[in-house]
This record gives sequence, C-alpha cells and structure tokens, in this order.
Amino acid sequence: MTVDTTQSLEQKAQVLLAPSGLHTFGWFNADGKAGLLVGNIGSSLWSQFYSSSEFNDDEPDGLNRWTVNTLSPVAEQICAEIRFPFGDPVWPFQRYAVEAMGMQQSPIGLLIHPEYGLWTAFRAALIFNIELGQVSKINSVHPCDTCTDKPCLTSCPVSAFTDQGYDYLACKSHVRSDEGADCFTGGCIARHACPVGCKYIYEPEHQAFHMRAFV
Repeated sequence: MTVDTTQSLEQKAQVLLAPSGLHTFGWFNADGKAGLLVGNIGSSLWSQFYSSSEFNDDEPDGLNRWTVNTLSPVAEQICAEIRFPFGDPVWPFQRYAVEAMGMQQSPIGLLIHPEYGLWTAFRAALIFNIELGQVSKINSVHPCDTCTDKPCLTSCPVSAFTDQGYDYLACKSHVRSDEGADCFTGGCIARHACPVGCKYIYEPEHQAFHMRAFV
C-alpha cells in the first residue's frame, strides 16, 4: 500500500469518526494487513457518549456497547474489519499503539503520548485487507526520560505504584473508602500528577464514570 493510499483511507476514516469525537492514531502491521488505530483524545467522545442510549439505558458495559454500535457502521462503510480492545479475542492494542504512534510505557503502567500525555484511550482498530507496505517509522521522544521528579510515583495516597508494579487491590480499596472520595470523583491522583498533556485531562464526569466502573 502506498503512502497516498494510507493517507486517503485515513482521511476517509477521520471524516466518519469526527462526529463521534473519535480520532485516528496511525498505522500498524496487523498480521500482514494494514491496521489503523482509533480512539479518543481527552474527553473528545464524552458528549456524544453521554447523550447516547447506551449511556442512559442503565445496562452494563455502556461505553463498550456504544463503541461497537458507533464504529461498526464506520468499518462497513470503508470495507474494513474491526477489532476492539474488549471481549474475545484479546488483541494486542498496546503493541498497536507502540507501532502506530511510538508510545511508551509510563512509570504507572499506562502508555504515554508525547503530546496528549496519559489522556488517550483506544476504542478500536480498523483492519484493511491490503498490505501496509512501507510507512514512516515514528521515533517519538519518551517524555518520562526528561521528567526528573516523577510525581506520578509519589502522589498516590496509598503508594499503589512501586518498583514491584501496581497494587490494584490497595488502589481499589482506597477508592471505595471515604478517604478515597477525591480519587473516586476526580480521577486517579497519580495520573493527574503527570505534567504532560494537562490540557487534555478528562472532564470530571468522564473521570467519575471510569472510576465507578473500576470499583
């Protein structure tokens, strides 16, 4: 596939994705086929999801159902297979992001984007039945390499992030407690401590939605 072809397909996809607040995040090799990563930047999808029937019907997995219902027609219009970061089979979305955008892991485990910081999420991958061919390799600067203070590692109230990994049980217990009210309503304090991409921080209702799902 030529550069002109990838640009044309990505432009078509972005036009269809924009009304839902979703964005393309670049190309990756999907088992010999061309894959295009799709997700949200900050709370770009929140207003569309918040007003949707999937958010308001009180049924479980509202965001996942909204994602399927929103993106499946897009994939059909541009003749692409679609893969999701939930359900079966389990697809390697972190690898997709590393290849598509050069993203690397932050000290708290989340992949970090050099511009958007920790405030992106991957909602799907569009797979085209053509070979990717040669694309420009992304060599993004890892913002954590120049961050000397690493506030993400020292700001958690229960020190859930250590050299041994993420203590999700301590984190969940704290968020469920009265002492964890700020985390529950405002989002992960460690994530907020990262100085990269601050203008893309999730809106309060968006953050609270994810924390409710977490606990």
